[in-house]
Amino acid sequence: MQAEELVMLVQTVQKQRCETQTIEVKSAHKGCPSRLYDTLSSFSNQDSGGILLFGLDETNGYEAVGVYDPQDLQRRVAEQCKQMEPVVRPAVYCDRHRRKNDCISRDTRGRPGGTSCIL
Repeated sequence: MQAEELVMLVQTVQKQRCETQTIEVKSAHKGCPSRLYDTLSSFSNQDSGGILLFGLDETNGYEAVGVYDPQDLQRRVAEQCKQMEPVVRPAVYCDRHRRKNDCISRDTRGRPGGTSCIL
């Protein structure tokens, strides 16, 4: 994912003020969400996968709040992905949006049928 795509994704979510079947927003400005299993499982079981977007506050009009620590967030999300069966292997993209760090996580593991799941 290019930085421009991430910015466009953030802008789209903010404009629509809602998540979709394939986009889930987590603020993560005060720490890593402790339980991502349901979201990871849901996206893993969809043909189109999904996008887990960190750094927007859903409770405050999807305002860009950034993430507490992009490096630690990546590590903690990867730890939760390793607990899945089969293991989810995310590719994480980070960028600054309005002077805040945003992160997006995509799974790159191959799934049966040759498709991949996007988280």
